[in-house]
Amino acid sequence: MKKIILDLATTLDGFIEGPNGEIDWCIMDDDMNFDGFLSNIDSIFYGRVSYDSWGNYQPDENTGSEEINLWETIHSKNKFVFSS
Repeated sequence: MKKIILDLATTLDGFIEGPNGEIDWCIMDDDMNFDGFLSNIDSIFYGRVSYDSWGNYQPDENTGSEEINLWETIHSKNKFVFSS
């Protein structure tokens, strides 16, 4: 049986977005070792809105190689989308 890890980006009141859809509060902290986290998972579960925003996200041509590698790693994972 596989281990399930919950990594949830929400505010204390249970939302991921501000009232106008902004997500600027959610930053990538250098101390969180996101690359190490990604290397230990094989699947990502998305809600439909999150998948629409991030599930196929492609960085623009001015993006640095480190971020490009990050998105390639994310996109190599199995994805499951939940929607009502």
